[in-house]
Amino acid sequence: MNLNRFQTILDAYGANPEYWPEGEREAAQRLARSSLPAARALNHARALDSALRTSTFPNIAQEDGRLSFLHSSIVNAARPRSRTWFERWFGFDLDPSQLWPSVAGLALATILGFAVGLGGLMQADTDRDSDDISVLSPIDLTALGQ
Repeated sequence: MNLNRFQTILDAYGANPEYWPEGEREAAQRLARSSLPAARALNHARALDSALRTSTFPNIAQEDGRLSFLHSSIVNAARPRSRTWFERWFGFDLDPSQLWPSVAGLALATILGFAVGLGGLMQADTDRDSDDISVLSPIDLTALGQ
């Protein structure tokens, strides 16, 4: 019996020698009596066992709503999801929770492009007369009084 094995027994079975494996119980007790680090580990395990015995834990069996939600969340996360051909090709599905960032980016780029283009059309160039502008513009400027 060495100190590492003794620590493993304490971690797995606790400080009570009755719970230790029968074949190693006597050797572990001898090590605890003869080694100072083993005795410290045993005292630490006893303190931990005592703290666990005196602690109170909530009874989760009485919390049906939260427990069923937790259970369903775990089951849904663990369930393998079938991927559609669209998701296999493009990396995302047409699920709204995954699609909205792409749609929002496309809409923002469209609005920005429209604003830049409209701003370019609205600039007045003073070097040209109205005939040159009417040739370039799809709007009938003569009807507007230009």
